[in-house]
Amino acid sequence: MGELWNRLTERQKRLLPWLAVLLVMGAGLLMSQPSSRLQPGGLLTSEQPALAAGEREQSVAEELTEILNYLLGGRRCAVYVTMDRGPRLNVAESITEEVRTGPEGVVEKRLTSAPVILRSDAERRETPLVLEEIEPQVRGVLVVVDAEPRAELRLAVAQAVATVLQLPMYRIEVLFKE
Repeated sequence: MGELWNRLTERQKRLLPWLAVLLVMGAGLLMSQPSSRLQPGGLLTSEQPALAAGEREQSVAEELTEILNYLLGGRRCAVYVTMDRGPRLNVAESITEEVRTGPEGVVEKRLTSAPVILRSDAERRETPLVLEEIEPQVRGVLVVVDAEPRAELRLAVAQAVATVLQLPMYRIEVLFKE
């Protein structure tokens, strides 16, 4: 090590402590990142598990109820949310294209596609390569307001829901209790 230090120029000797500081800072940043682990299927997941479809519906409905109750000035509404069944997976596919020319000069094209499979030799398991997981979308919202029926209030509530959830108005229904 001493021999290596003696071969360095003065400029390199001044640069070396700064490189050491950058190395320590980089290691600190890597350690402070949220931990994630590689599952046997080859998917990188965060420590927090994804919400199930029913739990996601319930959490969206609760948040929307809080927002609307604040907007209406008290506990005066109930929200019901309908979502797709569950998350969809976008799986990688390998596409092969064959072009053949027949004896009479007829050109025949053939496309074949097959999912890309990851093999785990240790567990003797095959899993498809997942490119992305698409979260379930909100299909519709029903808001029941405990107030006197008024067109302005119905429009305001529907616009608030449409803004928060980025939904078209035809997927939102506002009803009044009497």
